Amino acid sequence: MQFNSIPFLFFLLCVVPLYYLVPQKHKNVFLLICSYYFYFCAKPEYLILLLASTAVNYLSACLLERGNAKRVVLYFSLLFNIGLLFGFKYLNFFNGQLNYVFQQFRLDIHIPAFSIILPVGISFYTFMAIGYLLDIYWGDRRRDRNYVLFSLYLAFFPQILCGPIGRAKELIPQFVAKSVFKYDNFSNGFRLMLWGLFKKIVVADNLGVYVDAVFNNASRHSTLTVIVATFLYAFQLYADFSGYTDVARGIARLFGIKLMVNFRTPYVNSTSVTDYWNRNHISLTSWFRDYVYYPFIGTNTGRLKRYAGILLMFLLSGIWHGAGWMFITWGLIQAIYLVVEDLLHIGKKKNVTWAARSFNQLSTFILVSIGLLFFRLPTMADLCTVARVIAGNSWDLYTGGRALVFAAIGLFCVMLLDRFMDKKQFDEYIGGKPLAARWACYLTLTMMIFLVGNIDGQAFIYFQF
Repeated sequence: MQFNSIPFLFFLLCVVPLYYLVPQKHKNVFLLICSYYFYFCAKPEYLILLLASTAVNYLSACLLERGNAKRVVLYFSLLFNIGLLFGFKYLNFFNGQLNYVFQQFRLDIHIPAFSIILPVGISFYTFMAIGYLLDIYWGDRRRDRNYVLFSLYLAFFPQILCGPIGRAKELIPQFVAKSVFKYDNFSNGFRLMLWGLFKKIVVADNLGVYVDAVFNNASRHSTLTVIVATFLYAFQLYADFSGYTDVARGIARLFGIKLMVNFRTPYVNSTSVTDYWNRNHISLTSWFRDYVYYPFIGTNTGRLKRYAGILLMFLLSGIWHGAGWMFITWGLIQAIYLVVEDLLHIGKKKNVTWAARSFNQLSTFILVSIGLLFFRLPTMADLCTVARVIAGNSWDLYTGGRALVFAAIGLFCVMLLDRFMDKKQFDEYIGGKPLAARWACYLTLTMMIFLVGNIDGQAFIYFQF
């Protein structure tokens, strides 16, 4: 059940009214059952893995709080969680690298590839579990006595597939609080859902038609076409993932739950790559900052150690996104961007001129877009093909037909609103406008979704991560 599908709409229409009819003491149990059913629809085996992960991590939390051999318990739990990710996400990549080494040394050894399907959401709920255990180990919180609460924290269906990566200190108190129907929750929730579906269905999916047509046959296209596709993929990825996050946050608001903000207009307002990472995929970046960067370097340290922390943080971020050298290279490139910006003090000046700020924003977008080629292209060979085309001198433009026109109109709307919203979210920004303006916006977005989009449950890009 994709968020952008008719089956999910029926699921939501059943779950939300029943949630407010269920007695308060049973609401979390009901929500947990619904979350497990939602996850079960993806693949039954995935649910078994989620249940096992929940049980082991809850037991680890209990042992950590007891204080006996805390370090041993922590290492075991980290080994379990990282082992799950390694087994389902990285094992075949690791075996492939070993086979390559054996081949270079002419050893008659071959490790077979395993038929493994990556469970959706495993990267997200595993990080939530690790963060929960580290909070207990460091004494920042006590473990929750209610097993249902902990299970719901990991399985809450709006966020389990693609985040945001929640924190226990923010989510669990909301599950405990008394839940009552509030009009503001519904109005803000539906606003976010509508905006997220618009970004996914109208913008991202239509951009994807153009981007796929170009990159799937890059050698047959011109320099200008490949450059345009490079920039459009950056917009596609942003519209797709931020669209998912908006829908997830909107659905959660229907139950009175506020998920953390994951994007703060990163493309039109970022004046450096460092600023971009303070605005983009905030839940992941802040997770690595709090659970990797600061524990590794401390709070007061020298420049070299800070740079080593940045390198480690983005190297792990690249690995988290996928098993492959392209993702690892992408992570290293982001670290280089941040280190160079710190050395040159880029983006740190305040009260700069409009021209300087615009130049910084444009150059940031270009650097980010170049880095995202490592996300889109499967191999270095494909990247070399794209580089050769860009280095050429052919300037014909593949127009892409109606899909690109629809995407351009939608993208203009998204970027325009992002420019004005800056640090606000769509529900906050539109919610403060006059009634006529709000409804004009709602009707326009709805009409475009149904007229130029396909509500067919096309997968979100981040499901692969």
